[in-house]
Amino acid sequence: MECNVGMKEQKLRILAGLTLLGLGAYYNTKAIAMVGLVPIVTAMLRWCPVNQALGYNGCADEGIEAYT
Repeated sequence: MECNVGMKEQKLRILAGLTLLGLGAYYNTKAIAMVGLVPIVTAMLRWCPVNQALGYNGCADEGIEAYT
């Protein structure tokens, strides 16, 4: 699996996933919480099957300045 989730996208995915997990916990809805796990897992792996199907690669634009 080649990296196709960039650092900025990774941070947004984690934020969105945690938000959905929080909403699922607040409203006591397991379905929303389970949906929240998907962006967290794809952010941790830095690979997304939807990005690959669309041909999008967020890692291609990253350079040294992304890590400084």
